[in-house]
Amino acid sequence: MAVITEDNRKWWLLVAVSCVLGLVLLDETVVGVALPTIEEELGLSVNQSHWVVNSYLLVFACFVAVGGKLGDQFGMLPMFLIGLLVFGLCSVIGGFAPSGHVLITARSVQGIGAAIIFPLFVAMITMTFPKEQRGFALGVGGAIGTIFLSLGPLAGGLLTDLLSWRWIFWINPPIVVLIGLIAFLTWRDVDRPKAPPIDWTGLALIASGMFCTIFSLMQSEVWGWTSPLVYGLFAAGIGLLMVFVWYELRVAAPLIEVDLFVNPAFLASNLTIFMAQYSKMPIFIFAAMYAQEVLGLSPLGAGLLVMLAAITQPFVAPYCGKLTDSHEPGLLATGGMVGLGIAMALMAITAPLDTIWLFAIGVIITGLAMPFVFVPTQTAIMASLPEHKHGQGGGISMTSQMIGGTVGLAISGTLFAFHKDYALVFASTAVLLFVLAVICFILFRKSVTQSA
Repeated sequence: MAVITEDNRKWWLLVAVSCVLGLVLLDETVVGVALPTIEEELGLSVNQSHWVVNSYLLVFACFVAVGGKLGDQFGMLPMFLIGLLVFGLCSVIGGFAPSGHVLITARSVQGIGAAIIFPLFVAMITMTFPKEQRGFALGVGGAIGTIFLSLGPLAGGLLTDLLSWRWIFWINPPIVVLIGLIAFLTWRDVDRPKAPPIDWTGLALIASGMFCTIFSLMQSEVWGWTSPLVYGLFAAGIGLLMVFVWYELRVAAPLIEVDLFVNPAFLASNLTIFMAQYSKMPIFIFAAMYAQEVLGLSPLGAGLLVMLAAITQPFVAPYCGKLTDSHEPGLLATGGMVGLGIAMALMAITAPLDTIWLFAIGVIITGLAMPFVFVPTQTAIMASLPEHKHGQGGGISMTSQMIGGTVGLAISGTLFAFHKDYALVFASTAVLLFVLAVICFILFRKSVTQSA
């Protein structure tokens, strides 16, 4: 009797592509715990160790906007399998990396694979399930993804402690092969309108602009803030991003419809998602480093501590979803940002005390607040756009999310490099959260007033 049949194939496909979301989320949390060990074994500087994370995030952020469009142009299954192949091969190379340069390069290319497969997760589920089952299917996919997210710190600590940090990359290929096999057996293509041409000029502008801006921030530790290279690259990056906005407003088929940001709810939602992902870097990278370098915990102990920020999210997210159905999403999202700000402030206050129990309270609060930032904003984004632009809005929100992560690591890493102060990293994040919470609250209120 066949395990995969025509009747159950969509559920097999759902589990397979949901594991893609899981791999991407796992990568956010699993590397941070192992970073001090990687830094020591490969002889990396603090700046280089941060590039192990940020090279992946930066490339992911630059290419995620085009990932779904590649599926429309060249076919969902072929691009999905190519993305998986790139992701899996780079995981193998990263695990065998003899030096930091090889590891950082592998992570960069791995970001391209993630940028291809991540947007296709939603598209393939939407195209496979009937309209009345899509919400449930996407909910199942999100639940599987958050399970991976929750287990990331624990898996990173266990593998680093018991085997080697290299296994945090080697666990990916078997999962990738299984996902690819199931997708190949269960995917059925559907007829859809011809996709518009890909905006390669826009992609080149945003990728080069992002690279110059982030590279200048992260290299300021090495070159110094007064270096003409730092100022020159930063100015070039900002200039390229301004040209990108100008160009996108004039091209017929833009990579990103930047005029959507005129809508105050859409702008506020993307700022919220940006800041939420920014906040993940102090939690999953710097809290893990603080636990090992200051509190003296093992990688496993650090993983268990950081896991407190993820383990509550699968339980809080459904409750948050119910509240979103009956309350103003913008108010909940703003409250979530304030909650994250309070958690970061508490971590900043307790970090100099070198007391794990007080510090852990702040970590727990971040896990409780995070769903209130992500869940309502996705609802607010969809509500702020006409239905035919939901796909574009989802793609932009993913880009905002990834940019938030790479900017967050760049700024936090730069602050830490110059001051060697974990409390400063947490405190600066708290200040930004409070400031943006006020801005987003005003924008959400403006949107409600306009629609009344």
